[in-house]
Amino acid sequence: MEGKGLDFERYALRKLFRRLVRERGIRTVLEIPAKGEKAMPSLYSLAFAEAGCEVTLVNSEPRSRPAWTRLNLPVHHIECGRPDATELASGSYDLVWNFMSLSQQADKPALLKEMIRLSRRDVLFIAVNRFNPGFFSHRMAHRIFDVPWNHGDIRYMNPFFVMNLFRDQGLHIAERGAVDCPPYPDSLGIRDMKLHRKNVDLNRIEWDSRTLEWMKTGRYPLKIRAMYLCEAVPLPFLVKLFYAHLTFVLGEKTT
Repeated sequence: MEGKGLDFERYALRKLFRRLVRERGIRTVLEIPAKGEKAMPSLYSLAFAEAGCEVTLVNSEPRSRPAWTRLNLPVHHIECGRPDATELASGSYDLVWNFMSLSQQADKPALLKEMIRLSRRDVLFIAVNRFNPGFFSHRMAHRIFDVPWNHGDIRYMNPFFVMNLFRDQGLHIAERGAVDCPPYPDSLGIRDMKLHRKNVDLNRIEWDSRTLEWMKTGRYPLKIRAMYLCEAVPLPFLVKLFYAHLTFVLGEKTT
């Protein structure tokens, strides 16, 4: 079963995605590649489909595909040997996005350029927030236990770096923000170290997600909805950086 922190993360992302769909008129969405980070993979675009978008996933995990059927949400699956060099037509999707895995790609600039090429207008990247106290604890745990850092290039976990990267590629920054902002720090790395020391392969874990049942019934626990009040407080972005678990940058093509 996914950790309880992930339950709130999925709820907060659902709120963000539904707002973006409503405000920006998004109808077609491409997630590339559609993986997961210490969670049941290939489910992050569920909220886009729930909001009525036509969703396409690149290199999704087959074991997670039944979840889409369970919720009766349509989805297209595409397999690409290199997600940074697909044969898809340019400008095919209103929104092209990536959840964390951009930082782990061998050729990050190539993937970003491909995302921009495939987008009709919007490009979205969501990453772990390196300014959260839990991030520093997690990094320290890797050093103390002498476990190599395996969560990607930390520069991509800095929204200011990502904004500059987007601008360098000719994108206008339409929005930047914090998401997944509960009243507790992000993963401290303790659970991570236990799994590393047991040589547990996270890619082989058979995950289950409570979110699937909540989406199916439309009934989310009161605790989850109450915690979202912390996120809904209209604080400045720089203030939220100290307790947000994730940040996002939304770029818009100008030509």
